[in-house]
Amino acid sequence: MNSRKIVCFVFVLLACSVLPGKVSSQAANDDPSVTAQLTSTKPILAKIKKDAAVMESFGRSSGPSWQTHAKTLDGIKIDVNKLQESMRGLQAHRSVASPRQQEAIDRITGLANDLATNMNATLEQLNRSKNRPITSPYPEYLKANSRIANDLADEIDDTIDFAQAKSEYESLGKKLN
Repeated sequence: MNSRKIVCFVFVLLACSVLPGKVSSQAANDDPSVTAQLTSTKPILAKIKKDAAVMESFGRSSGPSWQTHAKTLDGIKIDVNKLQESMRGLQAHRSVASPRQQEAIDRITGLANDLATNMNATLEQLNRSKNRPITSPYPEYLKANSRIANDLADEIDDTIDFAQAKSEYESLGKKLN
């Protein structure tokens, strides 16, 4: 996490030195409610990531029954639905967001939609293959769920980290003036 903050901070410094007027004007336009909305999604996404990783491990072994698969997937689906609700809230903040935040909202919402779509496909595939829950393509769906959840978490973290790094940079700039 610290290396991500350092990279974001360096990126902000480079961007601000190359395009000082543009970045400064965007900084003033960043909406704190967007960052707060993103931050509020982190606990539910952490749970989805954890459960998706467990499910991915289920797909590599013949241990758990299809009922265990179904129960765990149903729990993830509930969490994905909560995440989708948060995404609707994030979209509602889009009109007050800065251009950079709007781009992040679009990327994050797209990934959340991909996760929901893949989650539904995973459940459908499990229902088709209850006798053999670990046969292809089911494990691939599980792996995709885990990958998308991780990508989504990274995108949210990067967006929040960038905003924090930019704020720190601006604070240092004000101290120098």
